[in-house]
Amino acid sequence: MNEAKPREDWQMVHSGDERRRYPRSKRGISLVNDDSGPGVLNHIDNISANGVLCHTVKPIALMTRMRIVLELPAGYDNDRIDVEGIVVRCDADESGDDHFKVAILFNRLGDEDHEAICNYVEHDLSQTQISE
Repeated sequence: MNEAKPREDWQMVHSGDERRRYPRSKRGISLVNDDSGPGVLNHIDNISANGVLCHTVKPIALMTRMRIVLELPAGYDNDRIDVEGIVVRCDADESGDDHFKVAILFNRLGDEDHEAICNYVEHDLSQTQISE
């Protein structure tokens, strides 16, 4: 896999309190596989070209390297994305049911997968704005 290089047309304009380089989807996507064992990552809340926010039943140590396979909805060139990332945040979920929110920053993502994620997020955000 190639390291993804930021492209200006995908970068988010920094305004106000928003510090993210890329916008996030408003919907989750399917998680096909993770290398940390069965059932560790339950589902993905949102995705950006920079990383994902997942839920898990047990905490994962910061800086843990993970390989995950994500599945975008049908209709995208790369609907199955194999990515490596690093856990950069692990917080208890507000629901108090001993589950955790885990932020994974991509550190290996191919250019085609990067573009597919950007296209998915752009489409998701445009659909969300239409329905609001």
